[in-house]
Amino acid sequence: MTSLAELRAIEEERVAAERAAIAAAAEAKRRAAEEAEARRIAEEQARIIAEREAALAIERAREAAEREARLRVEAAEATERARLTAALEQERLAGELELRRAEVARKRPTWMVAVTVGAFVAVCALAWFAIDQMRVSEAALASKAAADDARARANNDARAAGKSLEGAQRELVALGDKIDAALVRVEAARTADERKRAEDELKRLRQEQRAAEEQRQQAIRDKAAKDRVKPLEIKQECLSGVIGKNGC
Repeated sequence: MTSLAELRAIEEERVAAERAAIAAAAEAKRRAAEEAEARRIAEEQARIIAEREAALAIERAREAAEREARLRVEAAEATERARLTAALEQERLAGELELRRAEVARKRPTWMVAVTVGAFVAVCALAWFAIDQMRVSEAALASKAAADDARARANNDARAAGKSLEGAQRELVALGDKIDAALVRVEAARTADERKRAEDELKRLRQEQRAAEEQRQQAIRDKAAKDRVKPLEIKQECLSGVIGKNGC
């Protein structure tokens, strides 16, 4: 009679253990499905962010190239205008000087020296003005190049921060897969040693997951900081058009 009760108890324990194992497996499967869906959403969001950043970077590079080309053309045109103006003014002064010289020659010779000196001074002043304008144009180009270099460095830093954030997100996704597998191994362990090894592995993976999450948060902060120091870029149509038009 005692043996039959013991056998019945053993059978009930076995059935209870099987039910617990089935419930644990179902729970692990449910958690795995939820985490897989969360990872899918996170990956989709990361992909959208990466595509948006890439499109913005391409647009910024195109606008910077167009602006640089336009400034170079404008600087070259300003320099050429200054040179032509100086040349025309020099020719005009030379003509006036010849006329005055002839007129003074007919009147009093003492005026010739004064007129000649005045014309020479005017020509020198005009030449100095043209040279100064050329230097101003060169200085403007140098300032523009320095600003473009700073803007390029800021954009590169922002892109690097974005790539670091994407890497941290990918690392979290990979660790999530490993944790799911470790949970399955814990539930499927048949001996105490197997369960101990599986639980130790799961603990290690969760520690790595926490560290990866800290890295991701730091990458988010770094990216936000890099985005804040990026120079403000205003489209040309916003400068020459109406505020509020074309996304200005």
